[in-house]
Amino acid sequence: HIPSSLALRARCAMSLSSEEVNFLIYRYLLESGFIHSAFAFGHESLIAKSSIDGTKVVPGALISFIQKGLQFVEIETHVNADGTETVCDSSFSVVSSHQCNIKSKRRIIDPYGSSTENIDDGNYGSAEASRESITYLKGHNNIVCSCSWHPSRAIIASGSGDGTVRVWTPESKSARSNDDHVDKKIKTEKSITITIPTRKNHESSSSHQKNEKPSDDMVVSLEWNPTGSLLATGSYNGQAFIWSTEGQLVRTLDKHKAPISAIKWNPSGQKILTSSMDKTASLWNTSTGSLERQFICHQGPVTDLDWRDDTTFALASVDRTISVWDSSEKSPSPSARLEGHADDVSMIKWGPRPEVLASCSDDSTVKVWNVESKSCSLSLTLHTREVCAIEWGRGRQLASAGLDATVRLWDTNNGKCSHSFTKHLHPVSNIAYSPDCSLIASVSHDRVHIWSIKDNGLVRTCKANGGINEISWDSTGYRLAAACTSDDLCILDIRR
Repeated sequence: HIPSSLALRARCAMSLSSEEVNFLIYRYLLESGFIHSAFAFGHESLIAKSSIDGTKVVPGALISFIQKGLQFVEIETHVNADGTETVCDSSFSVVSSHQCNIKSKRRIIDPYGSSTENIDDGNYGSAEASRESITYLKGHNNIVCSCSWHPSRAIIASGSGDGTVRVWTPESKSARSNDDHVDKKIKTEKSITITIPTRKNHESSSSHQKNEKPSDDMVVSLEWNPTGSLLATGSYNGQAFIWSTEGQLVRTLDKHKAPISAIKWNPSGQKILTSSMDKTASLWNTSTGSLERQFICHQGPVTDLDWRDDTTFALASVDRTISVWDSSEKSPSPSARLEGHADDVSMIKWGPRPEVLASCSDDSTVKVWNVESKSCSLSLTLHTREVCAIEWGRGRQLASAGLDATVRLWDTNNGKCSHSFTKHLHPVSNIAYSPDCSLIASVSHDRVHIWSIKDNGLVRTCKANGGINEISWDSTGYRLAAACTSDDLCILDIRR
């Protein structure tokens, strides 16, 4: 029995504010790779204005607190007033009530004698990446949100919560320094640093000091144009910019009033399309930087976009619909509206034929649409949790990944799942085929798996130094970059 005075002091010393809960949820979303969800939640909960010093919050804090709270509830349920413990083999869950299956009672000898906090991260044998194959690019002062390899050169761009973009030229060989499980090989001077202008005063918003809270100028999305001569970036504050490879500002694209969710060039590189949490999409002329048109038809934030050709594109939204537009037409309405998902649409990808569009949703399904008939031709339903990512492979192969910790390969000719990759221990947030589609990489929290499409085997796996927000293959298919919440850009060379 705890003395009442001690219990009173314990209660007085404990506090949990809504600001702290919001910050922990925000960090969990970032560390788990749910970057768009994190941006939307951070925007609505005003995380950028929080007084919490994020440097003092350990990674995985929310899950740790929930796990320890669950353990406390288990102890509270099974420890009796007479000093005995009820032995029960029923599990505890945060989403269902506990029903004891009592086996016996025993006297507690040492309540602190064992630990339940060791979680096996898996034994991957020869597939585990060697220290020599992993490189960290260090220099950002906040989480790295986005990354993209140049379409033909060995340079990579990364966008961060510190309000900067870095364009790196990684060396193929460099000196090594010891760390827990990786080598940090690249020096910070091997990059060009681009500072995003602030909307308020057009001065630098970033600091060279560590800052765990995201800047309003957080770079949430970036993409090279088809020739690699220009880089487009989208920010948390709704602004977009076009930069030269040398880091010079070429154009400012300023229209959105909420975080940008996606930014993409059309195939010719003459137009840029941006989508935003403000429920709109904007079409920009890249030569002049002028806004050609704004598309307003969705009732919720626009989560993703994809070009089919130079004039046709699709938008996905949390309002559960997809709209298809022809930018050469002046109609205020989309040429097609696709309805059928029962929850937020997370991602869309045009398929191997011009009338085919794939989508995934929080309703746990993947759908393949015929845009010409405005109908769903396939509904793929084997995922048991929200589906976060889809990607087309060779022919009509479609890959999907979700919170059920699986990656599935689908044959869209018949709608059957040809293979399921199940070695991940946590939700899978991102997937990417290699340039020749012989490999597929998948991300789960802080680990990347690379799978062979030919034999469905695990080729390589790498545990990064923090949660992973985005991955990108280089043009050779030999190197995979991962944007990490540990402020680093991790590069894995699969040849080593």
